[in-house]
Amino acid sequence: MPLELLTDRRVETAKPSAGQDRFELRDTKVRGLELRIGKREGSKTWALLYTRQTDGRVRRVTIGPYPEIGLAEARRRALGFKVNIESGADPATGIQESNAAPTFKELSDEWIRIHGPSKGAKSLSDNVSMLRRHILPVIGAKMAHDVTKRDVLRLLDLVALKADARLGKKSLAARKTRDVPVLDTARQLSHRPARVYEVIRAIYRWAISRDILAIDPTFGMKPPLKKERPRERALTSEEIKQFWTRLGDTPLTEGVKLALRLALVTAQRIGEVSNIVKTELALHGPTPIWSLPAERSKNREGHRIPLSPLAVRLIKEAQALSGESKFLFPSPKDDASIGSGAATKGMQRARPTFDLADFRVHDLRRTAATGMAELGFNPYTISLVLNHISARTGTITSAVYVKYSYDKEKREALESWGRRLEELVGAVIGLETVIPAAAP
Repeated sequence: MPLELLTDRRVETAKPSAGQDRFELRDTKVRGLELRIGKREGSKTWALLYTRQTDGRVRRVTIGPYPEIGLAEARRRALGFKVNIESGADPATGIQESNAAPTFKELSDEWIRIHGPSKGAKSLSDNVSMLRRHILPVIGAKMAHDVTKRDVLRLLDLVALKADARLGKKSLAARKTRDVPVLDTARQLSHRPARVYEVIRAIYRWAISRDILAIDPTFGMKPPLKKERPRERALTSEEIKQFWTRLGDTPLTEGVKLALRLALVTAQRIGEVSNIVKTELALHGPTPIWSLPAERSKNREGHRIPLSPLAVRLIKEAQALSGESKFLFPSPKDDASIGSGAATKGMQRARPTFDLADFRVHDLRRTAATGMAELGFNPYTISLVLNHISARTGTITSAVYVKYSYDKEKREALESWGRRLEELVGAVIGLETVIPAAAP
């Protein structure tokens, strides 16, 4: 059987000799890759020969027909099979059982069902949204093992061309007429294909690890963006006053306004703030605290947030509005909380009122962290306030042996930040006196 470095020209012109029913060409660049050429109408099919690890038997798995699959794509797919074979997979068996294989939608549903409980609520919601809006309409009905690299690339191209659903036509028009930079919108759009790609890749890698599939179409693909540039937007002192005062002029509900202010005061994620259950709060005594359960935190780590006097004041206002609901910020439509979507969408609608360039809800958390740093608190304490997992489990000592909650240090930082906010917006919230900030 000929062994040679295959070229596009050689593959195109290869045919059986007189009297041959079939012959094969084997590639020297990718060991085991062969082009099987039949006598009838010159049919050509790519296949991969490999040795099954469990019993040492030589197996053959069909890759697909030529010219639908060219030389470069055949090599890429063969390499993908070889990676899985080295991990113990038997792709020939998987192909033989392809009639029972799932569609991509069925595969993604199973991934959500099994993998979803281990993800944070916001992360899971984002994954489901990307699947529903971008991925399933394009490849959901295809058999999961039939999705090709070209399918994924075409999907990512379509995603890059879509307008951002969070910014309606009126919002975009308002930005342009007010001469507000649209760089933030462009940045969102440019990074969305990368996040869609990550979801598809995660599903296929999970399917291979569970021996559901034998090959990953994203193998060898480069992410649309190598690294996402982190945002750096934090409000200045004047912008904090502007945000706080103009929030009152927006058409947002009082509950949403209080949730946004509380997010700034506590430095916590808007999803964790807007879904507060009243039983998480202990407001009486000299050290009021909010205990965020692990199942509600993004990193699945329980978190204790000391509450400053300003935070307690906002929470009591929210309690008065919430009535008998178990949620601090109940939804007016059903027995649920308003969720992070109410604040995020509300901010988009109220953007012209705020008149703050390139401003998002999550920037409130960065603003609080920056403010605490300006007050002299060290990065480790601020990371603890933010519940960053690196601060809690960065070393074996902190992860396993140190069980101290750091409530004292976090309280000093948050109370100093609360006093700083009172200095900035005290007149607005009706404080008769402003308490000077204590040195950390």
